[in-house]
Amino acid sequence: MESEVVAALIATPAVLVTAATAWMAGRVQSRGAYHGPVDAVRRTVQREAYADLYRTARRFIDAHEIAEEAVAAGDAYRPAMDEMHAALDELEHAVRMVELEGPDLLADIASRIDESARRLGGYRIRRVRTWSLDPSTPEELAGRNAAKRTFNHALDELLPAARRYLNGGPPQ
Repeated sequence: MESEVVAALIATPAVLVTAATAWMAGRVQSRGAYHGPVDAVRRTVQREAYADLYRTARRFIDAHEIAEEAVAAGDAYRPAMDEMHAALDELEHAVRMVELEGPDLLADIASRIDESARRLGGYRIRRVRTWSLDPSTPEELAGRNAAKRTFNHALDELLPAARRYLNGGPPQ
């Protein structure tokens, strides 16, 4: 066999390994180049979803307290109740966005905020919300207080968990 042919046969595996390595490196680099901007956009959307949940939760609890005060004072409570229900509608939308974006820990916090807010502000039956305006029995009062504690505790958990997740740490 000619020496040139033997040299080519000996060099072929090294060339194939080098080519495969270069191809894999290029593939990894292109994937990073694609996913970098996508991850940045996703992180921005998540940040907005978490901030919107916090803002709407604060709006709801403030509106709930105003509605309760109006009922207790015997004032015309209908405008305050309408504002509370509008805030609850907005909160439900914000909760769904966080449940969509995740991660699971933040989705769980959002679900707890949602459930306790509904217990405080009323469940929707078709297009109408129900709301017990005045917890008149000890059981209703205990349920209202438990819902408020759950709401406040979940709201207190939201920002630190979101900050840890957005800054690259585990949500824990």
